[in-house]
Amino acid sequence: MKGDTKGKQAEEETPSEEISPEEIAGEGEASADEERTEESDSESPPQELPELDETMKCALVEALVLAHGEPITVARLREVSGLSESDVTLALEEIEMRHSLDECGFALVNANGRYQFRTKGLFAPYIQKMKAGRPRRLSPPALETLAIVAYRQPIVKSDVEKIRGVDATPTLKTLLEKGFVRIVGHRDSVGQPALYGTTEKFLHVFGIRSLSELPTLRDLKELESDPGEVDYDDDHEDSSADDVEMSDSTEGSDDESESSDEPVNPQVANG
Repeated sequence: MKGDTKGKQAEEETPSEEISPEEIAGEGEASADEERTEESDSESPPQELPELDETMKCALVEALVLAHGEPITVARLREVSGLSESDVTLALEEIEMRHSLDECGFALVNANGRYQFRTKGLFAPYIQKMKAGRPRRLSPPALETLAIVAYRQPIVKSDVEKIRGVDATPTLKTLLEKGFVRIVGHRDSVGQPALYGTTEKFLHVFGIRSLSELPTLRDLKELESDPGEVDYDDDHEDSSADDVEMSDSTEGSDDESESSDEPVNPQVANG
C-alpha cells in the first residue's frame, strides 16, 4: 500500500508538458530523414550556437529550409533555431514573399504545413535539358540480376528467377535494351531456352578488361558497407533515352506460372 501511495504521489508531482498542435503535427509527420538527423544529433556532443541578432532570424530560417532539402515543419524549425513560433512564421512569410518575385529562380512552397524550396515551373524545360546529359543509374533489381548473369553465365532465365525469387523477364529486358547482357546461345533441353551472358559494354562500364577480373566473394564483402551506385553514359549504347532512371515497374512478381524460358524481346520500342 505504501508503495502504491508513493507511486501516485510521484505521478501527481510530475508536471505535464504542454504540446502545441503544431508540435503534434510535426511529430506525426516527421520524415525518416528528420528521425535520422535527430538520432545523429543525440549521439554527437552539443555544439555552442552563435548568437544572432534580430536581423538574422529570417536568414537563419531560410538557411535551415534550404539545408534540410526535404519539406520541414514549423515545429522542427522552432526546435532547431530556438526561435518562437511567431518568429518562424513571420520569417517564412517574408521568405515566401521575397522569392515570389520574378527575378528569383526558386520559390518557398507550403504543402500541408511543410516548407520546401522548389524551382519555378517556368524553368522546368531547362532543368530537364540539364538532367538529360547526366549519367543514368541501374536500379537495385537490375544490378542484382546483372551480377547473377555475370557470375553464372551462360545462364537461362529460369535459373535467374530461382536465385532472385521473382520474375526476371522485365529486368532482363531492361538489361538487353541497355546493352549490358545478350543472348549467347540456347540450352540443349526441352524448349531450348535462351542463355544469357554479359557484353563488352558491361566490361567497359564496370572498368574491367575480362570476366576474370570480376571481384571475388571476399572483395564483395569488403564493399558491402559502401556499395555505391553504378553510373553509365548513354553515349556507349544505341537504345533510346526515355527513362531518367532504369527501374522495373513489374519487378516482384512471384507468379511462377507465367514464367518461361522464352527469350525476352531485346528490341527497344520506338517512341
